[in-house]
Amino acid sequence: MAHGVTDEYKREYFDSEIELEKKLDQLAQWISASKHFIVFTGAGVSTSTGIPDFRSGMDTVLTTGPGAWELRDNNSARPKNAKVLPDMNKAIPSPTHMALVELQRRGILKCVVSQNCDGLHLRSGLNPTGLAELHGNMNLEICSKCEAKYLRDYDTGIGRRDHLTGRRCDKKECDGLLKDSIIHFGENLPKSELSKAFEHADKADVCLALGSSLNVTPAADVPRKVAERKQKLIIGNLQRTALHGSSLLNIHTFTDTIMQGLMKRLNLPIPTWIVRRRIRFQIKNDSKNSYQVLIEGRDPDQDLPYSLFKSILVNIDNTELKSETSNSKFILKEEPFGFVADIEDEKSTTKIQLQINFFGHYNELPYNLEYVLQNIEDEFYLFYNPRTGVWLRKSRADDVTE
Repeated sequence: MAHGVTDEYKREYFDSEIELEKKLDQLAQWISASKHFIVFTGAGVSTSTGIPDFRSGMDTVLTTGPGAWELRDNNSARPKNAKVLPDMNKAIPSPTHMALVELQRRGILKCVVSQNCDGLHLRSGLNPTGLAELHGNMNLEICSKCEAKYLRDYDTGIGRRDHLTGRRCDKKECDGLLKDSIIHFGENLPKSELSKAFEHADKADVCLALGSSLNVTPAADVPRKVAERKQKLIIGNLQRTALHGSSLLNIHTFTDTIMQGLMKRLNLPIPTWIVRRRIRFQIKNDSKNSYQVLIEGRDPDQDLPYSLFKSILVNIDNTELKSETSNSKFILKEEPFGFVADIEDEKSTTKIQLQINFFGHYNELPYNLEYVLQNIEDEFYLFYNPRTGVWLRKSRADDVTE
C-alpha cells in the first residue's frame, strides 16, 4: 500500500467519449455561471511535463511511469522507457497550467490552490495574488529571521531537514539564514498560504480539483470545505479519490484533456508559454569620476528578488576597475552582480557592454546590453520563446508578443 493508498485507489479509469463530452459540457456550464471559481491542483497536472507523481500504480498509463512512492514501496526502479525530466527546472508548463493562466487573466478563476512544489504555476505566468502554494515552491527561499522572500532560477532545496540553504538574507540589517520553502510530511503548512486557500474555499461556488488523490490533509480539506458547504465540487483524476463520494462530478481522464475540452467550450484560447524575465539596471555616480553599477533580477509579477543570472560578462571602455581583474573585460559569477568603475574624464562617453548569461533551462540565449556610463535607472522585461529562440524586450510585464 503506497502511503495510505489501497489498490482500489490506484486503479485508473477512463470515461467513454460520450460520458466525457457530457461531463465537460456540464463543467463548462457551471464555470460560466459561477461567481467564485477556484481550482485545486495536485501532481497530476505536471505529469505531462515530465515530472512524475507520487501514487500512480505500477501499471499506470502515464508516460512518467509509476509514482515515486509506489516505486519505493515495491522496491522497483523507474522503467527505462519512462519519459522523465532529469531537472524539474526544465519543465515547460502544460496546457493545464496555461489554461489556468488564461482563466485567471479573464477574471473567471479566482484562486489556484496547489499541493505542488515544482514552481510551474508561477513560471506559467499565474499571478501570485491568486495562488496559494500549500506545500512550498522549489524556487523560493525565505529568511528565517525577517521572512523576506527570494526567488531563484534553480532548486533551493538540498534535502536538509532544517531547510537551511547556506545563503543569507540580502538585507544588511538582517543577515538572517535562508531556508527553502518545501514542506516535508509532518511539517506545518505556511499560515499565510493556508489562510488564503480557506478564504477562497469559503467563497467558492465551484471548485475543480485536478490531478490529486485528495488524500493529504490539511490541503485536501480545501476542496472538502467546498463540498461541505453544499457547493459544486468537481474532481478530474485518473483514479478514484478520497472525496469521490462528495463530488458532484468525477471526470476520469488526463487533466490536459479536461482543460483543453473546457477551454474549447468556453471559447477561450490556451496561450503559448514563454520565458518571462524582469531586469533592473542601475548606475550611480558615487563621486566625481566613480560609478557604482548594479544588475539584478526581479519577479515579473511581484517585487521580489529573483536570481536569474548565471554570470555576466562586462566590458567597459577606457576604465580602471576596482575589482580583482586588472583589465576592462571580466566576468561576474555570483550575486550581487555589481562593481565599481573609475573613469579618467568625467565628461567622457565611456560605454559599458554587458552580456547577460542565464541558467539556460530552456536554452535561453545570452542577452546583450549597452549603456553610457552615467547616472541611469532602467527596468525592463524580457520575453523568450523557446520555440523561436528570440528575446523580446518590453517596458511592461503584460506587453507580451509571441
